[in-house]
Amino acid sequence: MKPKLILFDVNETLLDLKPLARRINVLLSNEQAFDIWFSSLLHYSLVETVTGNHKDFSKIAQATFEMTAAKFKKIIPEDEIINVLHLIRKLPAHTDSAQALKALKSQGFQLVALTNGNLGVAMEQLAFAELDIYFERVFSVDEAGAFKPSPKPYDFVLNEMNTHASESLLVAAHGWDITGAQRAGLQTAFISRDGKYKYPLAAKPTYDCKNLIELVERLT
Repeated sequence: MKPKLILFDVNETLLDLKPLARRINVLLSNEQAFDIWFSSLLHYSLVETVTGNHKDFSKIAQATFEMTAAKFKKIIPEDEIINVLHLIRKLPAHTDSAQALKALKSQGFQLVALTNGNLGVAMEQLAFAELDIYFERVFSVDEAGAFKPSPKPYDFVLNEMNTHASESLLVAAHGWDITGAQRAGLQTAFISRDGKYKYPLAAKPTYDCKNLIELVERLT
């Protein structure tokens, strides 16, 4: 079934995190620093969800950055951490993002964004990258009180958009996000961004694409 509603993950799927990664790797003097920090950020966001709690993603980002700095025996002042993480608001779009979103919107698909970040940051990110004009709505998991890949954020969006899971498609460059959406009943599209891989224990995504342009071609 061709989807009516398409949900897009934001960070790494639509936006390029490389500028932030370079800055963090330089600051912590290790080429693996960003990857370790980002994995910790996702890990501890899920700790909040599975223990029945919820905190702002930006606060978890700062806390896990302090943990990552400690791993590399670095003491980074709080104001410097805040300044570095503020770069996430000024990320460029991937080169295929605008073209794909424009094409899908012109074909009549409903487009929304769903991010683990807070709504204010997400709106600022998409406006800076000049992608905000393509979305009917932007959703933060804060509205559902749980981080992806819990089923709650996906279900919240479907309820708000009055759409069934089977008529909806989650697009992401993260295996964990794809897995969460699959198990919530949505169709899925995995985008093979550099260094991103599918989760081998999950079912195959509905669409497995090298980039967003391939997804557009397959949907239209």
